[in-house]
Amino acid sequence: NALPQDITCLAADRMLIFASYDNILHAFARNKEVVHTYEGHKARIHLLQPFGDHVISVDVDNVLIVWNIQSEDMLIRKLHFSVPFSTIGCGTAALAPSLKSGSSLVFTSLGKTEFLQIIFCKLLYSFPGWHLTVTTLEQAPAVDVVAVGLVSGHIILHNIKFDETLMKFQQDWADGHPVMAAGSPIGHIALWDLEEKKLMCQMQDAHSTAIAGMSFVPGEPLLITNGADNAIRVWIFDGPGGTGRVLRSRMGHSAPPTKIRYHGQNGEQILSAGSINKKKSKKKGLRLDTMALPPITVFASEVAHQSDWDSIVACHQGYITCTTWNYQKTSMGAHKLTPEEFSKHKPIDIYATAVDITSCGNFAVIGLSTGWVDVYNMQSGIHRGRYGKERAHEGAIRGVAVDGLNQLIITAGSEGLIKFWKFKTKDLVYSSELSSSPSGILLHRDSGILGVAFDDFSISVLDIETRKIVRTFSGHHGRINDMTFSPDGRWLITSSMDCTIKTWDLPSG
Repeated sequence: NALPQDITCLAADRMLIFASYDNILHAFARNKEVVHTYEGHKARIHLLQPFGDHVISVDVDNVLIVWNIQSEDMLIRKLHFSVPFSTIGCGTAALAPSLKSGSSLVFTSLGKTEFLQIIFCKLLYSFPGWHLTVTTLEQAPAVDVVAVGLVSGHIILHNIKFDETLMKFQQDWADGHPVMAAGSPIGHIALWDLEEKKLMCQMQDAHSTAIAGMSFVPGEPLLITNGADNAIRVWIFDGPGGTGRVLRSRMGHSAPPTKIRYHGQNGEQILSAGSINKKKSKKKGLRLDTMALPPITVFASEVAHQSDWDSIVACHQGYITCTTWNYQKTSMGAHKLTPEEFSKHKPIDIYATAVDITSCGNFAVIGLSTGWVDVYNMQSGIHRGRYGKERAHEGAIRGVAVDGLNQLIITAGSEGLIKFWKFKTKDLVYSSELSSSPSGILLHRDSGILGVAFDDFSISVLDIETRKIVRTFSGHHGRINDMTFSPDGRWLITSSMDCTIKTWDLPSG
């Protein structure tokens, strides 16, 4: 179930997921439906901590409420903490064995520490802390011992029962078997040997941005980390020297995606393309040849032969080379498709602008800013020819499309012409002048209708059999970024820089 506003706080126990927006707290069961709602805060909730049969919430006005999860009753409402909270941590009897009920450690942002017994809301201990903001808190397996991370980068192991600091660490990311892990704002992980009280090793650039969360898997040599780079990684410690290696990882886009497309006809797979974090490409240890590539501007894919060779071709911003990608291996492909003239040196001012793949999956057709249209074999990557005597168009290619039977190829140029070519012989069949300069084209292969978006924000629909414009639509007030047909070809859907998505009904106009 969607909540009515942006979720600002999230926590989970083994049964429920707790999510809050503004001053309302909800509990989700089975990751989908809201089963409990907790209302009582007057200000925005910014901290949550599930705790046995209870959940603790704290708002920005420093009101702490303890809720009974099942009955939704407010057990405790404690007001007037002297300074704002920055984090909450909870422990059970392992944290304070003298207590019959559960207890919670509550840290305020100036480092003053209050230790609450939940059921009776009685302040048991208060110690001065370290006069620095507490950023994170983790209970050690040892009774009464808590690791406290401070904003200064210090880590303190503290016995909260006797208010005694056992040991203190400060990482400076120098050279150095893992018992305690600490993450840095620039993506490093330090591993500390608590018996020797020294830094054992460090994992440089575990993430390309700040490490947001870390958790060891109890009883396993595994550490799970996530970062602001939209990646989650599982590290295994099974090698010499105590350092970890990536066992598995999942990574989303670290910047907004630039293009999304359905892959195949069943509507079950989506391909999304984006840019790569520039800082990440310079980091040692994360260096891959994909890192050097500019953002993908347009790509095409086909399912035919995708188990035999690469099935995706992509153009990159300001880049003459088109890259191939393999859907089966979910990896970068074998070929870099570049015109033969530029195999030795890459020009700065010539770049690929449009691409399409034949429905058989054998050929890629690539348009360039020079007006050239080239054909390449997808299996071998070999250049198979060029359309036009010198070039297909006088202006930059704004779109290429191949029909479903590999009979025709349609190209659009920035000079305002649309041309039809025989796919095999590369002869020009027909040329027509458009009302304005096109910004992109899209062919619905099953019905043979071609959508053309223009620089003046209008859209035309062309029948490739009769080569006549059958519909014209206007209504957008900004550049048309993308368009798609519904599977039956009755609707054309367009998205624009004017922040609208419009659906056009082709039969009725």
